[in-house]
Amino acid sequence: MTHGPGQRRTPDATGIIRGEIVEYGQFSVARISAGPIETNAFVVVDSASGDALIIDAPPDSGSLLAAEIARRRAHPVGLVLTHTHWDHIGDVAALAASLAVPVSVHQLEAANLRSPAFSPAPIDGYEADRLLADGDTVKVGGRELLVMHTPGHSPGQISLYSEPDGLLLGGDTLFPNGYGRVDIPGASAAQTIATIRRLLVLPDEVAVLPGHGEPTTIGRERHWMEQVAASGRLFE
Repeated sequence: MTHGPGQRRTPDATGIIRGEIVEYGQFSVARISAGPIETNAFVVVDSASGDALIIDAPPDSGSLLAAEIARRRAHPVGLVLTHTHWDHIGDVAALAASLAVPVSVHQLEAANLRSPAFSPAPIDGYEADRLLADGDTVKVGGRELLVMHTPGHSPGQISLYSEPDGLLLGGDTLFPNGYGRVDIPGASAAQTIATIRRLLVLPDEVAVLPGHGEPTTIGRERHWMEQVAASGRLFE
């Protein structure tokens, strides 16, 4: 969850937030908010091939994500987890089974995916099909998303970046006016500061799709990010 939450719109009866299919270069992205704390999942479709990549699987999102893929007649090629906090992985096992897709996660998050901890309700564990590391790529049709290790909120948190499409799928890394919480087990203020400094090299126009709340851009967040980077301190 964000230190500085952005505004939210209410999902409709299907759980799909209206008007949230947005074009980013070659990608067409649908946002689905699900679960008790409205965690965002994304269906990223390569418009040239029809291949679809799913980002995160919040509780109660599995049927919604599958329905969105079917509605768009897309071909699901994988599920990538930005990190393994309970609100991002509640439907991993069910979704992987129903769509027969491989599940990818950073190597530092694999153990928690296998045996989820700190969840308010039981979650089925899952053995990841692919372990990711910084600098890896995830293919969607003719595009490749760069895996950026962006720890702080969680040790193995990742962001997926497409330079030609100006898109960053960041999980709980960066939000409008804030960053992921650092007062929870496994979180690190020092790593969050390092991640913020790393993200400052991205262009202002890069769209950031976070794990909660509304999209933003690097440019909109640059002012406070530069303050954190310069001071070496997170804001209260």
